[in-house]
Amino acid sequence: MTATDSRTGPRIVVVGGGMAGHRLAQQLAARGGPRVLLLSEEEHPPYNRVLLAEVLAGRYSPEVAALAPLPGQIEHRQARVVRIDRAQRRVWCDDGEAVGYDRLVLATGSNPVLPPLRGLFDDALTGRERWGHRPAAKAGESSPPVCSPSAPWRTAP
Repeated sequence: MTATDSRTGPRIVVVGGGMAGHRLAQQLAARGGPRVLLLSEEEHPPYNRVLLAEVLAGRYSPEVAALAPLPGQIEHRQARVVRIDRAQRRVWCDDGEAVGYDRLVLATGSNPVLPPLRGLFDDALTGRERWGHRPAAKAGESSPPVCSPSAPWRTAP
């Protein structure tokens, strides 16, 4: 069983809405490729994770790290994929929905290698997860923000 529809052609499902999945979807759309569904667990729009440290340090604004919006023909859904059935060519999401595909791309990223720094694992949030949780800077605040993957948002003394 495939997701090919004679009216719309084959379907590619991309699991992972980070930089790689986002870029692949953009490239497929630019080439007039098949239908693309991007499944991403994250709530916020994708951003350049390479620039995250620079944004957190205050060298760049968050807008600099934002990736270009996806073209309109790319379908994007916030969902966590919990099962893949290669025989039926389907992925199941955490909401129970099954999605058919002709081609499946796993672009889920990787786990960073973290140095053994004191306080690094004091809580469950990472710097990436704090991206949308940083309070707005106070007027006249001049020191850059400091963040470790486990430290609360704060400014340098």
